[in-house]
Amino acid sequence: MSGQNAAALEFCYDIPRLLLLFEGLGDNCDVGVLQRAVGIEPFGLFRFATCKATDVGALLRTRFQCLGEPEDLWLDEVGPRREYWVKSRQCSFEAHTERYAGGDDSEVVRSALIEKTRFLKTRLIRDLSRGRRLCVWRGAADMAAIQEIAAQLQTYAPTCLLWARVADAAQVPGSVQRVSDGLLLGFLSRYGDYDGGPRLPVEEWISVCANAYRLWRGEDPPKAPLDNLISRAMATHTCGWFADRSVTTRLLDEPAPTGGAVFEHRLGNTEPTLIYGTHLPIGTGGNFAFSVWIRIPEGFRGHRISAVLRGYPGIMQWTADPKSYARWQRVWVTANLPADARSIFCEITAEGASGDVFHSASWCLERGNRPLGHGYAL
Repeated sequence: MSGQNAAALEFCYDIPRLLLLFEGLGDNCDVGVLQRAVGIEPFGLFRFATCKATDVGALLRTRFQCLGEPEDLWLDEVGPRREYWVKSRQCSFEAHTERYAGGDDSEVVRSALIEKTRFLKTRLIRDLSRGRRLCVWRGAADMAAIQEIAAQLQTYAPTCLLWARVADAAQVPGSVQRVSDGLLLGFLSRYGDYDGGPRLPVEEWISVCANAYRLWRGEDPPKAPLDNLISRAMATHTCGWFADRSVTTRLLDEPAPTGGAVFEHRLGNTEPTLIYGTHLPIGTGGNFAFSVWIRIPEGFRGHRISAVLRGYPGIMQWTADPKSYARWQRVWVTANLPADARSIFCEITAEGASGDVFHSASWCLERGNRPLGHGYAL
């Protein structure tokens, strides 16, 4: 591990703080999932909802007057799990409830959703009026409908709408263009697939948000000091590294995207397996966030690659997308250790096929209840 960056203290982008400034308006849950991918769970009227662009413009124009009234909202049972979706009779707005027929009383759920929707629309109006949010529309829409959303947002306060679209050959995923003072256009290589395909490209989305923030605020995204306990332990030679006997790990002759070492891990069986890990001392327990960057080559047959803090259940976790090939993605886990803890095991585990290969880099252990931005070069 001698190639790993051994700096004890550095500054990194504060990704959770950055993404708290973004508010999804449609047409699906991508912005809400993106926020979950970095460890934040903010309230949001549209966070896990869908609504057509023309209806979003109309809702903004009327200050959401009808949405959430008792005569407006109704419940529909959706999918094999019979989840209740709350839907509007006035427009195309509909949202997850995470409540299910057979286990939850429909009228109790509807009453709760009426109150929740009223609260969230009041909160959104307040935040828009204070210019606190950069709103996001993701997906296909007519330019006229997008311009109407942007124009209506300007009636609340000077702000911007970010329209996230799939890039064509002339555009770079992660980049952002200014269309007008109130409208930005961001580009992704793909949208998220919620039917078994690749998940949304989290790291591209974060690049889009960082570049949109620069155009919106005229400054770099927020940063925060980072104390990487793994780098510190390596600098003082107080950590040990280990792997399962069935796994072959070797150092590659290439740098990680933001410096440091890249490791290749080759699986030797098909069982869920410890791939690689480090054991290091800590002064006391508390909340910890452990993150690793993973790259999965084409042809990988595995189902799961995870970050683990051995012996402690994860409070929150983001695992690798096994169908996102040839790009770096971050996995992480958070856990709370008892006050008398004096050491910690940070590991990556995987379930795949014998001979499967993947890569890791930028190992980071930090104190806190969510990872910051180690490894992001924005």
